[in-house]
Amino acid sequence: MRNLTFDVRVHVAHVLVWVFAAAVALLPTQGRSAGREFLSGYVGTLPPAKEDRAGTYFNRPEVRRLFAALEEQPISKAQLEIILMSTPTKLEDLQRVHLVRENNGLVRIAFPYFTASDMNAVHAVAAQYVPSLVAAYQASQFRINEILNRYPILSMSRKRLAFVLFAGMSLNWDGLQLLRERGYRQTTLVHGDGWQYSFWASENVPDYSYLGFYWGSSTFPADALNLTPPLDFAFSSFGDALSEPRMSLPDLLALPPDQMTAPVRDAAQRLGLGDDNELNMDLKNVIGLNRARDFGAILFAMRHGATSAEGICAKLSAKFAKDCSAELGLLLATGYLKANAEGEYRLNVPVFDTADKPMLEAALTFSRGVIEHWLDENYLSIRHSLSNLTAVRQGVAYPAMFGQIWHELFGLTTRELAARGIIENPRDASVIWQGSIPMVWRTTVYSHNFE
Repeated sequence: MRNLTFDVRVHVAHVLVWVFAAAVALLPTQGRSAGREFLSGYVGTLPPAKEDRAGTYFNRPEVRRLFAALEEQPISKAQLEIILMSTPTKLEDLQRVHLVRENNGLVRIAFPYFTASDMNAVHAVAAQYVPSLVAAYQASQFRINEILNRYPILSMSRKRLAFVLFAGMSLNWDGLQLLRERGYRQTTLVHGDGWQYSFWASENVPDYSYLGFYWGSSTFPADALNLTPPLDFAFSSFGDALSEPRMSLPDLLALPPDQMTAPVRDAAQRLGLGDDNELNMDLKNVIGLNRARDFGAILFAMRHGATSAEGICAKLSAKFAKDCSAELGLLLATGYLKANAEGEYRLNVPVFDTADKPMLEAALTFSRGVIEHWLDENYLSIRHSLSNLTAVRQGVAYPAMFGQIWHELFGLTTRELAARGIIENPRDASVIWQGSIPMVWRTTVYSHNFE
């Protein structure tokens, strides 16, 4: 995903909820910003119109020049007009997407914006404080195993379960919710009809690698984005920023074949591709969002013990039962299933149904306790160490910055947990998805606000 902005995936971005995503934007600009690279991303649901997305403006050369000037100090509206002169960018556009704010004739940074110097400070804080969080999980390995062993699918890797529960649902989703509850995290949201998001940008530090920072997720359905009639389950995947495009659900539902790997593309074409306007998306030559119904039915049937093609396919609607063999083929190609020589199928990804709610709640309660204790000991020291960040000096509230800082902290945590074998390492050669792990979950087992 190097050299691309997050907007490269716009064809699915406003259908699927990208809780966190990052990409390096290589956009040389003039002056002090020449040759600088920025990672940028969104939290929330993206709008269909590019002019409503902050990244559309941030990636313009004149806006990069503007922020290079703003790093030093607030500037006057007159100075801003000189920088933006003869460009398509207007002050009202930047204000509307909350990139800048204007007060008493001065323009200031208005969103989580991190320079390379800022990121060096964040990385130093992460290196100092993350080891104690990793050690807390490592010291609780017996408790973690006791919780994971409650999952009744014995063939399922416990480390894979640990990955989606702790790296994904806890440190990412529930961790962000915990920070909001405590007032440590506040988001500056850009709102519209059916969408809302926050935007961040951080200057790339060339010798700092985000490989193995498992800090991003994609989910469908989520919030109000659902089929009709609505699904009562969701597909999610958790991974690092270099795992795009992911050969897993939900991404594959809306992914064109030229972005698929050869084995997945072959299986998808055997299943059949077509146009999809289910959510007014005008998707072309895709598997299609409605296939989510069948894939979900297959996986939940297997969660409840079905192992033969006959038993699995019996759960499909009569309309789509004829496609069951090809759907099983796609799930095999994407690593959701394994098949033995006798033709029996086994689940290869975590599937959580209502019976798994006590186990899932026990995992999240335990992990939240670990995070809370760590925050009690370290949050104030971390805040003090990062009190001089560029955007904070410009008046951006520290809690608005801490959502991204938390991603740096828990992203490094997930890499270290994987390296120590406490959770599965999605970068191991044996992992089909390389950089991410998917799951399927009944929405009654966990309530998540994708914001």
